[in-house]
Amino acid sequence: MLAEPQIGTKPESRSYRGVVSALFAIITGSLAALVIYTAPQYSFGSELFQEKIIDPLSPHFSAPLENSVKPLERRQIIGFLPYWAIGNKVTVYPEYMDQIIYFGLTMNESGSFALKDKSGNTLPEWNSLNSAYFKTIHDSAKKTDTKLLIAIKNFNNDEINTLISNPQAVKKAIQEIKTVMYDYDFDGVNIDFEYVTKSDFPTQKFYNQFLKILADDLRAEKADVIISFDVNATAVYADMAYDMVKIGDTVDQIIIMGYDYSQPSSLVAGPVAPIEMSDNSPSLTKTLDSLKGRVEPEKTILGVPMYGYEWQTVSDEFQSKTVANTGAIATYKRVRELIANKEGVSIHYDSFSKSPWLTYRQNGQLKQIYYEDEKSLESKVAFIHERDLAGIAIWSLGYEGDYIEPWIVMKEGIWQE
Repeated sequence: MLAEPQIGTKPESRSYRGVVSALFAIITGSLAALVIYTAPQYSFGSELFQEKIIDPLSPHFSAPLENSVKPLERRQIIGFLPYWAIGNKVTVYPEYMDQIIYFGLTMNESGSFALKDKSGNTLPEWNSLNSAYFKTIHDSAKKTDTKLLIAIKNFNNDEINTLISNPQAVKKAIQEIKTVMYDYDFDGVNIDFEYVTKSDFPTQKFYNQFLKILADDLRAEKADVIISFDVNATAVYADMAYDMVKIGDTVDQIIIMGYDYSQPSSLVAGPVAPIEMSDNSPSLTKTLDSLKGRVEPEKTILGVPMYGYEWQTVSDEFQSKTVANTGAIATYKRVRELIANKEGVSIHYDSFSKSPWLTYRQNGQLKQIYYEDEKSLESKVAFIHERDLAGIAIWSLGYEGDYIEPWIVMKEGIWQE
């Protein structure tokens, strides 16, 4: 996952049309009314798109009536809500999501939650969790039947290894997780223990044990608990730290963090979440291919970024070399505003990776941004259907600002005839 940070589309005309309509009433065996709600028009750069959907504020579209030709298939929409977004009071739309995952609480090597920083101040992740604004979001989510999960995180190899290999620490961790779930009325838990470097420790054995004990304990008390697991998109190419077969057997959902294929430190600018790459570089296709036969598609959630990266580059060509130490995050909101307000922005679209990118100049320096827009989000939703995956997870809520277009695209696309 990303630390706290700051996107856009190719300005070509296209129209998004709703794929569903609602039978409003049937009176004495005849169709009385057919109501179609036409949403407002939104402009994105020079692009104008029109959306027709039924009640965009409804948490879920109604199931088709019995006489429908073919039922629609529903996938999950999940949003990660980081603690800093709560602090910034970002707009959250529970009605568009099946799950919101609060990110998150840090667990240390002893199995206890980290509560204070080195100066003795309460960690902001706890301040946000206990804030009135999170309570408002929590209550809104309950009204829309949007499930709430708590993410438990640690990104330190040694601490993770010590925790999962110590039976007393595991016991303590599970009790702490259960307490926070019940105290804050969460519907499940998301485990985000990420190995940031290679580990020679027998991680698979102890990670499997930890997840199995956790899952058995939680399900014994709450049969409908949701247990999900996050893993980096390229970490699954080979079973190194993670035994994906056993993890897939244990948890309810595996969220593949399908981003950061290019990073701020990359020597070459490029797509952050490419569906394919022409040079056979890592991509979403390679990631999902590597999971075949190991993780069931119906348990696999594709993590999608609501951000891109920006670099100073040596040329305006696709995948130009970058200038060292210039990489930075560029959120969806940031790119939207850049396209709307800055002259001289040149927008492109790479059809192979299905990624938009742009160039512009600032203070004489040439910049490139690779990002996500409606067209690329639409492609990723189509990719989910092609791979028969369980859904999509957005990292992260707040990066879209107050723009609602991504949610319209995702909600419409998540249905398939």
